[in-house]
Amino acid sequence: MKILITDKLDEDAVQLLRDRGFEIVEVVGADTDTLKAQAADADGWIVRSGTQVTEDLLLSAHRLKVVGRAGVGVDNIDITAATRSGIAVLNTPTGNTIAAVEHSIALLLALARHIPAAHFSLVNEGSWERSRFIGVELYGKTIGVLGLGKIGARVAARCRALEMTVLGYDPFLSAERAKALGVELVAEFEDVLARSDFLTLHLPGTPETAGIVNAENLQRCKPGIRIVNCARGNLIDEAALAEALRSGQVAGAALDVFVKEPPIGSPLLQAPNLVATPHLGASTVESQRKVGMQIAEQMVEALQSGVFREAINIPVQDWGAFAALKPQLVLVDRLGQVAQQQAGGAISRVEVEYCGEGFGELAAVNSMLLKGLLKPVLGESVNAVNAPLLAEERGIQLGYSEHGHSSNYQTLVRLRIAVDGREHALSGTIFADQEPRLVEIDGFEVELFLTGVLLVFGNFDRPGVIGDVGTVLGRHAINVAHFSLGRKTVGGEALGVVAVDEMISPVVMEELAALKNMRWVYQVVLDS
Repeated sequence: MKILITDKLDEDAVQLLRDRGFEIVEVVGADTDTLKAQAADADGWIVRSGTQVTEDLLLSAHRLKVVGRAGVGVDNIDITAATRSGIAVLNTPTGNTIAAVEHSIALLLALARHIPAAHFSLVNEGSWERSRFIGVELYGKTIGVLGLGKIGARVAARCRALEMTVLGYDPFLSAERAKALGVELVAEFEDVLARSDFLTLHLPGTPETAGIVNAENLQRCKPGIRIVNCARGNLIDEAALAEALRSGQVAGAALDVFVKEPPIGSPLLQAPNLVATPHLGASTVESQRKVGMQIAEQMVEALQSGVFREAINIPVQDWGAFAALKPQLVLVDRLGQVAQQQAGGAISRVEVEYCGEGFGELAAVNSMLLKGLLKPVLGESVNAVNAPLLAEERGIQLGYSEHGHSSNYQTLVRLRIAVDGREHALSGTIFADQEPRLVEIDGFEVELFLTGVLLVFGNFDRPGVIGDVGTVLGRHAINVAHFSLGRKTVGGEALGVVAVDEMISPVVMEELAALKNMRWVYQVVLDS
């Protein structure tokens, strides 16, 4: 079998593939026509960030079974097109961790002590200006760590070793996990900004986190704060940060990532007190070797054994089992998404009851449930393979049980989640059409397709509530697709679920929350 390598890969990794009997073709920096020709008869394809694996290229790769990315990000691979063609996409999510952690600390120290500017002054200008580069100590300072996943948690540990006070902000991290990390978990994002002398970003790149460091939040920061970002460029509004650097509200910033890379034309490049590196977070000898060896080993397993470790786009290792499990996997994925958005906080425990037939591979089903649970938080970085590890890192415990039958449904999944001392419950089923449906929320019976955007609200069972909700939605041109209402007693508490054709804006949500007899309201956006 042939493996195509189109970006520079560690030589030991290439040799490992040769030793396992693969034909290796290396064409680094090739044009599109060459890539098409070489991919046409390739069984595996290994890339880094330099090769754009487009739908056009994938359609020409008739024998291709696996694309492997030696690194974490897969933005350069058309995952939808790969999935449609039955091509597995693999990555190496842990190989760069230590390199990224240490680069964050390196930037933190360089920022505090003006190291790049002092070096330039001495070497390039011949100046000996000690008083110009008076820095600040990290000892005794407070650092806010935004995001406490595998990288943020390790950065926090190293900051503690530097005898800093570490504040953590991660709405989906349990208090128990934060305590184990030795981090003061702060519930309100604004409190972290107001209390921190330094801020380091380790959040995933999701629609919710995009531009989180903006003009408004920068004004909430403690004056003279210093900011480090080795995570995602789009976490920062670059124009707002540049202005804050010029005004002195932000005393300095150290950035390894930018909205556009290279950041040609970015206002930050002209701002004072900036330390910048060209996305070097993963650029160590050890890291490059780790990701190279990891992707080589995964490629061998995938092509010779059919084992897809770290697969981005397939939930199970066995394609036959996947085909049989697909309705159950879709059901638990979407129930997990609902549960996370219902929780509105850090989930500490999940209890699942599987009732009925068809849940034979519970490891795969549980992984898919955790993927759905974490996706609203972590975005595309979570998949059915890494979801259990990511859940463990966030202190989420999973318990499950099986029952041979359900009193009302042939197949039923009951989900109970614990969050901030409260408990929520959901149930879903699969009807004959194989489409997943939501049938219970917190003891209220409902029936609605688990797809698209759902408006969920609690109300008092009084005349006019349904009409009021419909009136608000109609006034804002939001179309209703389906509606379900559940109640336990006449005139008591009730619960409604409305499927709508588009996301509902915060302004409309506030208007709905203010309606007479409305107790609470939230929306769920399902990735279907």
